[in-house]
Amino acid sequence: MPENKAITIDAITAKEFTIGARGYDQMEVDTFLDEICDEMERREAVERDLRQQLKEAQNAATRAAQTPAKPAAQPAPAAANAASSFQEILEMAQKVKDETIAEAQKKADEMLANAEDEVKLKLGDLAKERDTLTQQVDGLKATLTDYRSRFAALLKEQQEAMDKLSDL
Repeated sequence: MPENKAITIDAITAKEFTIGARGYDQMEVDTFLDEICDEMERREAVERDLRQQLKEAQNAATRAAQTPAKPAAQPAPAAANAASSFQEILEMAQKVKDETIAEAQKKADEMLANAEDEVKLKLGDLAKERDTLTQQVDGLKATLTDYRSRFAALLKEQQEAMDKLSDL
């Protein structure tokens, strides 16, 4: 997956991995991806809520700034502080979301690398097994050729012996 492409819940849900000879348990990978999607959905919901709260706080600050200030109370700085706090919370939520996505991508890359290593190892084992079987087949062919020639020689000897007996 290209590094510049954003990872979305839909991208995670639609991702299909190729299955090797001894790949990962597909149910386990699917369950893990479902958990990642659930966590992303939860974090996106929190982000939406925080954005809404920030918008409401900014609107309240705007209304407070437009309303003549009473000398005894100072609501505008409190609203500005609330808006600033909400902005900080929103930034922290975005940071957590980015870290979660990066961690999920790292784990997915590790899983893929491990699967590729296992496939390479299995292919190496299968190549060795193929070579062994090829040697065995070649040996059996040589043995068969030897048996055929010895059998043909035996038949020839028997034929000659039969011919000598019939000449008597």
